Amino acid sequence: MHLRPASLCAFLVLFCVGAAPADAAKKADKPAKPAEPMAQDTSLNNVKDAPKAPSLACEGSFAKDATHAKLVTEFGTKHVVFKDVEVTSGVLTKATVIFDDDPTRRLVIYWKDDKARARPASISIEAPSTWTGPGGVRNGLSLKELEKLNGETFSITGFGGIGGGEVSKLSGPFVNLAGDCTLKIRFEPGIASPLPPRFAAVTGDQLIVSKNLLLRRVRPQVLQWSLNYR
Repeated sequence: MHLRPASLCAFLVLFCVGAAPADAAKKADKPAKPAEPMAQDTSLNNVKDAPKAPSLACEGSFAKDATHAKLVTEFGTKHVVFKDVEVTSGVLTKATVIFDDDPTRRLVIYWKDDKARARPASISIEAPSTWTGPGGVRNGLSLKELEKLNGETFSITGFGGIGGGEVSKLSGPFVNLAGDCTLKIRFEPGIASPLPPRFAAVTGDQLIVSKNLLLRRVRPQVLQWSLNYR
């Protein structure tokens, strides 16, 4: 069959139009891939843009002999307060707070002797506070970034329960700290909280190695870290 150019164009148009529904049907048969949850809009998203704060260690102003009074002398009366602080949902305890009105520099000191406000028990730094601690730990770090600082992989507790996201099996610059302290680091999911059901394998009371691929898809970020005095 010989077609003139005009007839050939019309034929091709009809062929393409007729084939389109079939192609669309094939695409419709493929199951839709679940969309990743949007990264949650938390203070962690702005940590990198926050002003830099000093480094923190269990020495100097924060050595074992630190007191509330000494911190007032160091940082000034208007920057140091002793107040009720929430430690868990609905549970309050007295603690010294430095830079309480500046979330990017805020830190909380819990005392072994509350009455004298002396002998620190722990110092807690929660996002968006930008203090840097031993080994370069800071809020907002990703799994890969903490692995690089640690020198190897580590483990974290599954998300969603008590102690969820806490790091264990630290090494390198995060152990044998000056001032006889230990370091605690906690991650939070970067996509959604609570996590969708398909991430059940990285939730609950279990230890998960940091190189776990499903865990990486959660895009965890360091939410809080603390120095704990022996």
